[in-house]
Amino acid sequence: DNILLYGEVDGVCPLCTKELMYVKEGSSQKKYEIAHIYPLNATKEEKELLKNEEVISEDLNSLLNVILVCIECHNKFDNPRTVKEYKQLLALKKICIKKGKIKNKYVNYQIEEEIIIILNQLHLQVTELESTELSLNALKIDEKADNTLSKLTKRAIKNNVTDYFLFVKNQFAEIDKINEASFETIAIQVKSMYMQLQRNGCDQEEIYTHLSDWINKKTSNISLEASKIVVSFFIQNCEVFS
Repeated sequence: DNILLYGEVDGVCPLCTKELMYVKEGSSQKKYEIAHIYPLNATKEEKELLKNEEVISEDLNSLLNVILVCIECHNKFDNPRTVKEYKQLLALKKICIKKGKIKNKYVNYQIEEEIIIILNQLHLQVTELESTELSLNALKIDEKADNTLSKLTKRAIKNNVTDYFLFVKNQFAEIDKINEASFETIAIQVKSMYMQLQRNGCDQEEIYTHLSDWINKKTSNISLEASKIVVSFFIQNCEVFS
């Protein structure tokens, strides 16, 4: 269970982002504790305090009602317990659950190995590739973005499209000469994963993040930045945010 909970928070305290493990003399040591979101043995005062608040599970020992946090944050959360911090930790747990459900679906959605060629090319050349800029008039992100996509992410997508769209497009064309319809197959796979994320209620910021993570995980973590460039390509090419 600890392994599941550790992975759920990506190894960092969800409240302060401190790492929850450290290595000493070649051995991993924990710096976390398991916090019950709704107290396991609530006092009369705590029951009164939280009487109008959502309880995520009737089984207070359920994995739904616990989360890993650092020792310091656990102590602060428990002493004294407040409605504000209860709501905060409950909301963080819900985010973790949602992310976990989506990541569990990664295994069901494959992507052709030819995408590795694109990622390797981007990874090797991303710092030295001369920009073959796409006309700003051709950019479609402004038409597709809604208010759930942060300005920072929107700017990053625009830069990726402007700098690398034609490069990625040409790479796919070269791959298609060797393996016919590779691009079409990959485009369909990306579209399918995008639609699955939509069905799971993800907003545009979450979709961009999860698609990039999915491609990166499916290609043995070659490069997350290259994966983001590929996702940006498919946004411009209308497979994503269509």
